[in-house]
Amino acid sequence: MSKPDLLSLQGELHLAKYVNGVPGPLLAIGNMPSLKLKIKSDKTDHFDSRYGYRAKDATLYKQTGVEIDGELDTVNKDSLALVMSGKSIEIASKTITDVSLGTITVGSMIDLGLRNLTGVTFKDSADAAIDASKYVLDSVFGTVTFVETVSGAVKWSGTAAAKTRTVIANNIGTEYKALFKGIDTYTGDKVVVELHRLTFSPETEFDLINEDFNKFSISGDTIADNSKANDAELSVFGHIERFKVTTP
Repeated sequence: MSKPDLLSLQGELHLAKYVNGVPGPLLAIGNMPSLKLKIKSDKTDHFDSRYGYRAKDATLYKQTGVEIDGELDTVNKDSLALVMSGKSIEIASKTITDVSLGTITVGSMIDLGLRNLTGVTFKDSADAAIDASKYVLDSVFGTVTFVETVSGAVKWSGTAAAKTRTVIANNIGTEYKALFKGIDTYTGDKVVVELHRLTFSPETEFDLINEDFNKFSISGDTIADNSKANDAELSVFGHIERFKVTTP
């Protein structure tokens, strides 16, 4: 007896960024607890007024679009840049010498502007070293609070280790080719979804405090690839393929 026509999908989304109109290498963006493909349309209904029924007798579909909507829980420099509509860059280790903090106020926390610090020292206006008993240094997060008065401007020196930085909302509108590699866990069939041109919405939420694993909401809109408009086997948005794996 053959199985009924049912479907239960899992899989992974891959993205290829367009550079000069050409998609680059595909990159798997990680685990997604949910991912939806949605078709949207703008329509106008026509109603007949001649026979007393006010019946709808025609529909004009004026605009159609395809969207995706999902959640992502993999957090690395690539996925975070995607969620934040930004870019991830590598910041090299940096050593600074005698950077002025100006006149300090006792009890006020000062942001040194660099993180993961080592070898931090402070000098007063006479270039004399300030004893560590006069301040509380958080070298991991790069802040310092002076607990005793220091005359004149204070200078500091130290080294910040290398880190990855993701800048926020400065890469909006980037286009990707999307390829979903899926499996029907009920039948074993493979399912592929290809979207020719996809842009992600910058609207998202990034929870800074969690009681569970963090999840990021992502959504995107397809852009029509009009070069495929006259191809009978393709759509301007993309397509879905389902098949059984061919065995030798």
